[in-house]
Amino acid sequence: MLQTLAIANYRSIRSLALGLEDLNVVSGPNGSGKSNLYRALRLLCDVAHGGVVHALAREGGLESVLWAGPEVPSSRMLRGEVPVQGGPRRGPVALRLGFDTRHFSYAIDLGIPPPGTSLFGRDPQIKREAVWQGGRYHPRRALLERNGAAVRARDDSGEWRSLETSMPPWESV
Repeated sequence: MLQTLAIANYRSIRSLALGLEDLNVVSGPNGSGKSNLYRALRLLCDVAHGGVVHALAREGGLESVLWAGPEVPSSRMLRGEVPVQGGPRRGPVALRLGFDTRHFSYAIDLGIPPPGTSLFGRDPQIKREAVWQGGRYHPRRALLERNGAAVRARDDSGEWRSLETSMPPWESV
């Protein structure tokens, strides 16, 4: 059972780490982000079934599901004095999803390929993935790490071994 759901930069959800119980009820006024919470959970499920890129394509591509607000909200926005509005992006584009259970945790970081590295320059690609023991990530508890196409995993003795296969940018581990 999921104990925590983590979402960053998905539609109206800038950053959320939501603790879960046996039964969870989500309520709120219209436009408060309930549907986006469910959609992000559905997207995380699509990751588990190897269909995250196809799911993002059905939603209009990565750019259509990204947080549209500012990269760094101003103090006036945070105080509610002015509306929260986005502007041109300066930093890297990233959609991050993850969860933890009692036994292990998982996180994925999706982004847009650097210019000139793909024939389909606006298609999402999986930048990083990780599986680890426990709640918060720490390198000592990592079981599997992916950085781009390179994947490494711990063997039975706890030593890191590089997997000999190169992961396509659209396929999750």
